[in-house]
Amino acid sequence: MPSAANSSTGVQKPRVEPRIRAVVRAQLHDSTSVRDCCVIDVSTRGLLVTTANPPKRGEFVEFRIGRHEIAGQVKWAGPRRFGVALQERVSPSAVIEGGKGEIALHKSVGQLRRRQGIGTALTANPDMFGRAVQFIVLLVCAAVAAYLAFLITGASFEPLNEVTRAMQG
Repeated sequence: MPSAANSSTGVQKPRVEPRIRAVVRAQLHDSTSVRDCCVIDVSTRGLLVTTANPPKRGEFVEFRIGRHEIAGQVKWAGPRRFGVALQERVSPSAVIEGGKGEIALHKSVGQLRRRQGIGTALTANPDMFGRAVQFIVLLVCAAVAAYLAFLITGASFEPLNEVTRAMQG
């Protein structure tokens, strides 16, 4: 499993998710200037970037990749490289393609539900809303089918019930 070194202790800790190597030109906007940079490593939650004069640790930065802007905070910085934790999840493949596709990923229903409630979570993600409606329709269909099966089997056992009553009484 890939790991990352904790800069304060030097101890290796496991990565949250795999990184994908890339070579993507971007424009870096920080508190001092706007300049060119190169994204050399990407995941849905972060970037590894190289530039001549990296921003300082803790600084908020923005990147323009294609027609998209991505914001994040510098988590560590070296002489020519720095790591950024992104504010929103991104599609690594869209970043690698240079921002041609949609970069922002939909938030998962679990993330939204923890923050806003299940109703808002389902309406915010059209795919999950469609799945929820489909599930409810299937559930209603199953309940109707079970009720009809109960009525049909009950009617088919009526002659047997009459025989049983006649024998008992």
